[in-house]
Amino acid sequence: MDNLNISTDSVLPKRIRGKFTLIATLILLFSAGLFIGRYVVPASELKYSPLNFVSVEEGERRLTFPAYWEAWDTLHSKFIGELTDEDLFYGAISGMVRAAGDPYTVFSPPSDTKQFEETIKGVFSGIGVEIGIRKGLITVIAPLDGSPAEQAGVQEGDIIIAVDKEVITQDTSIDDVVQQIRGLKGEPVIITIMRAGEAESQDISIIRDTIKIESVRLDIKDDIAHISITNFNGDTSDRFSKAAKEAVQANVKGIILDVRNNPGGYLESAVDIASVILDKGVLIVSEKGKDDKNYNARGKNILKDIPIVILVNKGSASASEILAGALADQINVPIIGTKTFGKGPVQKFIKLEDGSSIRVTVAKWFTPNGRSISDEGIEPTIEVEQDQETEEDEQLDKAREELLKLTR
Repeated sequence: MDNLNISTDSVLPKRIRGKFTLIATLILLFSAGLFIGRYVVPASELKYSPLNFVSVEEGERRLTFPAYWEAWDTLHSKFIGELTDEDLFYGAISGMVRAAGDPYTVFSPPSDTKQFEETIKGVFSGIGVEIGIRKGLITVIAPLDGSPAEQAGVQEGDIIIAVDKEVITQDTSIDDVVQQIRGLKGEPVIITIMRAGEAESQDISIIRDTIKIESVRLDIKDDIAHISITNFNGDTSDRFSKAAKEAVQANVKGIILDVRNNPGGYLESAVDIASVILDKGVLIVSEKGKDDKNYNARGKNILKDIPIVILVNKGSASASEILAGALADQINVPIIGTKTFGKGPVQKFIKLEDGSSIRVTVAKWFTPNGRSISDEGIEPTIEVEQDQETEEDEQLDKAREELLKLTR
């Protein structure tokens, strides 16, 4: 019994041995078929549709993609340049997301996702310009205040047509342009822009720098508080609450909320700021998509009894438009300046397991009175154009003038 070996041939009946042999043969043939179908038989010879269900279980889909693998193999065998499987893989996902046809629904590989997260935190390296899509064109929403872009002369409304002489096409996404503009501190980048009213394009050379966004600034002059909100970042709510309390303690007679050239940011920041002004429960913005949702004021209204005007321009977008629309619709706050950008998609940021991410448009924003921010933007109640040829701030001057009328 010390070296007992039992052979199936000697123990099992022939009929059972035959069944085992058949099953083993079928498994071997199935495995060989999978191997041959992917790696031996050319993809062009696979006779099935572009999408085939291999198996479908509840909550799970498993597919084969013959056309995908055919393209993959063709590139590897025919393309003259160098290719990496990682670039092809992420490029395939990016193309799939782009096929949704929405310029704000985008895929970002891990490295780009990390840069996006740095931007939201308020510190990044670049030229300090926010861009968006207007009529299918990459358009400057606003250069950040004091940024290299602003100092170099970039203006809201400029259309970017090339970066470092590389022409932007219809297939170029916003994220593609952002990544082209981003770079190491101290390195130059050339953006080519078209400007309204000018027949020729112009090249603007800008030296990249570390961009730190100071999202809220307070200036008190002649009993008027001028609160500028440059972005709606993670720290904006706290910064604004602090500025609002300082304004109240200074017994100001009125407040100018300035969201000119503010490209937006976190929805929650806009809701928090509106809550400092509006009564608890008052509707701030409606989110309409597959799942409708309303955002209401949270009752922090420490500025409720102080007259307010709000400054906007075509560089005011997204969360800026939410704030302006809420104050205009709910308490008739005068809006001074020019029509806003009109950027109202609600996006959900989803980080994937490998560090990449997808930003998906899940709904659109509407003001309390039902105006679509995406389709209409926010119209000023008092339109004032800024004269770029003077050093005067005509819009701010008008805001002070109107505020004085409200405080008499």
